[in-house]
Amino acid sequence: MNDDDDSEFADLIPGVKRLRSDRINVYSQRQAEKIKPRTRDKDAVIQTEFPSEAAPERDTHFNSGMQTKLQRRIRQGQIRPEASLDLHGYRQNEALQALGQFLGDALQRRLRLIVIIHGQGYRSQSDAVLKPLVQRWLASQSQVLAWCPAQPRDGAAGASYVYLRV
Repeated sequence: MNDDDDSEFADLIPGVKRLRSDRINVYSQRQAEKIKPRTRDKDAVIQTEFPSEAAPERDTHFNSGMQTKLQRRIRQGQIRPEASLDLHGYRQNEALQALGQFLGDALQRRLRLIVIIHGQGYRSQSDAVLKPLVQRWLASQSQVLAWCPAQPRDGAAGASYVYLRV
């Protein structure tokens, strides 16, 4: 079709406009009005109390909305952490308080990926104490989108990559 054919066709059917782009708008105007932009809570509440024992312990958690490629890049250590917190030697209540402060600081600085070094529990008299505590605490935080064991260079199973909602 040439430009003359287009103008003749447009004259035959009122209200028809030539598209300037071949991109398809997925949302109609009504749908766009219904969608409200998510507001970012600058003073996000970070829970520092002990998480409930009922919360599941998981080595790996990814939010269901995360892209598979991003999950793989995090697990493989292709994204470098921007900050880290070492909890070796902390008691449980001290660790939770340090976690809360560290997460609050990371969110304020708009960091995406952090590392929390909790140890594997080799020095504990029983099983690991801080690792499951950290995992339960992370599960209770709405700002945490994902966590998984770190790569060996960052602490392996004794550390966790934590991906934050910014």
